[in-house]
Amino acid sequence: MQYSPAILTSATNHLQKVFEVDSLPAKDLETLHYRLAHLIQKLLYSDFNRLLHILYRIDVDERKVKEAMMAEEPEIIAERISRLIIKRELQKAEIRFRYSQ
Repeated sequence: MQYSPAILTSATNHLQKVFEVDSLPAKDLETLHYRLAHLIQKLLYSDFNRLLHILYRIDVDERKVKEAMMAEEPEIIAERISRLIIKRELQKAEIRFRYSQ
């Protein structure tokens, strides 16, 4: 699915705040997914409670997160969670954009 630059930028800016990072790529979803998966993988190892808090804050479906956690490899878990987070943030950005006009 194609998203407008405004929606991508809005979602990316919110993710930067939530993950407390200086910059995430706002133009390419695959690059964003890769960078986010890397951050998530670090959190899986170093601060799992913070990752859970982030997932709660973003409002990712708990059932889908549990399904993502069923994978054996941390890389796959991080990739799946990254996709869930991005999908949810894009939904929220679309809603904000739609109702702000």
